Amino acid sequence: MRFLCFLSAVLLSPIFMYAQEDSAIFGAPTNNLGLRGVNESQVLANTLDWNKIEGVFYQFDDIRFGKVPTDGSFLLFESWNNKGVLHIGAERLVINNINFHVDEEKFISEMDNDSTFVYDFKGIDRIVVNDRAFVSMYSSKAGKNKVYEVVAESEDLSLLKNYYSDVSTGSPNPMLNRSRNKIRLKSNYFLLKNGGMIPFKLKKSGLRTVLPPDRAEKLEKYAKEKRLSYKKDEDLKKIFKYLRNL
Repeated sequence: MRFLCFLSAVLLSPIFMYAQEDSAIFGAPTNNLGLRGVNESQVLANTLDWNKIEGVFYQFDDIRFGKVPTDGSFLLFESWNNKGVLHIGAERLVINNINFHVDEEKFISEMDNDSTFVYDFKGIDRIVVNDRAFVSMYSSKAGKNKVYEVVAESEDLSLLKNYYSDVSTGSPNPMLNRSRNKIRLKSNYFLLKNGGMIPFKLKKSGLRTVLPPDRAEKLEKYAKEKRLSYKKDEDLKKIFKYLRNL
């Protein structure tokens, strides 16, 4: 079962510190409160207004899997040793233990008591993990805020990536030939233009519908000359970087 415990303004066990970085790319339009950080052992004094911060302890115990062994993980990053930077207005809060639970769409830190601390995205402009920026934005299709990775951006067009999980549930019944659970992480891409999100297919034609013909033609020529793939995030970043200069 899943266990929740709301906490007050104390710090959690991962180490927090301040860092100076660029201003946020963009924030969640519905942000209004923020997160509350927690640590069972001590309170670290600093100038951050902890009333802006909220969070909960959460034990992820998926009853779908039972005692059947599982391949794969809901966690986006392979380890917990990740540098996270929370952008809260002009302030930066650095965390040395953070991951992203794709199925729950939550950023979490691992605790000593086998539970996790779940960060609330309210009040946070973005969360950067290992130099990868994530934002929370409202999805009209889902009817709620969802978390997106900012793959690339230009002045009038940004590329976002939303992760989701595909789960195949196993069974201990030998007759079913499905002895293990399998978790696969997948993703969808979206273009953010004028505050609206448009589904994006990973091919050059996906940009033709949102760019003037002359810019689209120059962009396609550049991608072809540089042998850039629309199916690779690193190449998409180069394509959008070129787009900023058009």
